[in-house]
Amino acid sequence: MDDDEHLLWQRVLAGDDDAFAAVFDLHASRVHRQARRLVEARADAEDVTAMVFFEAWRRRRSVRIVNGSVIGWLLVTTTNVARNRERSRIRYEGLLRKVRVETVPDHADEVLDSFMRPAVRGRVREAFDGLSTRDQEILALCVLEELAPADVARLLHVPAGTVRMRLSRAKSRLRAALGEDHGRSTLAGLGGTS
Repeated sequence: MDDDEHLLWQRVLAGDDDAFAAVFDLHASRVHRQARRLVEARADAEDVTAMVFFEAWRRRRSVRIVNGSVIGWLLVTTTNVARNRERSRIRYEGLLRKVRVETVPDHADEVLDSFMRPAVRGRVREAFDGLSTRDQEILALCVLEELAPADVARLLHVPAGTVRMRLSRAKSRLRAALGEDHGRSTLAGLGGTS
């Protein structure tokens, strides 16, 4: 077996991908077991195994063959890769602990609450519920979800002009249901009055 592996590695040195695949098949399970002993997660062990064989290919001219096999080099490299990975993880976690994340409060909810106090919210809900299903759909898609009329047209399988016309009528009906002055300010806050 040792002579066969030595010959196989000679083919690897010549750039033979199939020979390298044969070396991988021969030693991948042992490398993975070694990696599994050194790292916590199975996924990390798989990453370490991949990195070891990448290094073996990249540094194939400097891989040491001991007793006709590269397994010793692969196992030592596995240990080094796993330790480097662990050191990087510890360094990264240390940096994260040092970083003070300053949270900036999101004032959107406060603005929305002050804009649409419960009584106003109830009037808007009542006016919206009084609209036809088609008007509700157009307002929800174009105003609340902020989709472009052309995109809504494609979703509803109607011309874009039809969506714009329905949107204008739906906004007018909502304004009328809310009362003209209140309806304008409400629709302005929801995305315009046209």
